[in-house]
Amino acid sequence: MAARSRSKSGKVRRQPKGGGRAIPFAAPSPEDQAQALADRLSRDRMETFTATLRPEAGNPAVPDIRALHEVVRGSFALFDSLLDDLILDPPLACQRGCIHCCWNQVALTEPEALYLGLYLLDTRTPEQLRELAAKTEGLVDGLKGKSWREIGMARHRLPCLFLENGNCSVYPARPLACRGWNSVNATMCLESNLTEDALTPIENHPILRLMADSIQDGLLRGSKNLALEAGYLLMARATHLMLRDDPATAILACAESWLLGQPFFGRKRDW
Repeated sequence: MAARSRSKSGKVRRQPKGGGRAIPFAAPSPEDQAQALADRLSRDRMETFTATLRPEAGNPAVPDIRALHEVVRGSFALFDSLLDDLILDPPLACQRGCIHCCWNQVALTEPEALYLGLYLLDTRTPEQLRELAAKTEGLVDGLKGKSWREIGMARHRLPCLFLENGNCSVYPARPLACRGWNSVNATMCLESNLTEDALTPIENHPILRLMADSIQDGLLRGSKNLALEAGYLLMARATHLMLRDDPATAILACAESWLLGQPFFGRKRDW
């Protein structure tokens, strides 16, 4: 029979047999820890996004583009800080100047797309924006009628819109999909491009993709909380929408339209 003792409150408390040995504590599995991190990141970004962009009382129709810029910038900074704190074994093969994964078409959320648009507006001249608009239209025309899967399978023949002179020309504003994409073996990446085999296995760290996906999920959840259009967009198509007409003014108009709850990105188009 298990021993019994009394607590300070006088209640009888049973002790396990064997001299009161502590019950072993089962540490969370790596899978459980990863899921807990994903849940925390998604919830944090959702709450931050909602609190930062919630319309002011009495003035609900005024969009705050600066707040949108700040919350997305903070989301990117959060991912970067988490990456800096990780000790990865094996280390990442991704280095400055490595562009193997830039032969690809990536998806991003509306907040990320608008952040990218604002970055373009801040870093390119009106003439450069018009040149980019023409380049974007050509790429989008080439993607017309293709499904996500078809685009993914042909990715090695579709360099990123922003791959210029062997570098990412929008690196500070690159979306979370790019930040989470990683490899521990650059030879695998090169082989994938040379063979044009989209199914070539590339060894990577799932934790980085999980962090990026979770932060993206939080941005989408925050958007939905504010009744804003929320979904995943192909970066080339989103850029095409932002640069149509007069690129110098269309980007801001797009941001204002989305912040007012209008389905700018979701308008039916012949893709």
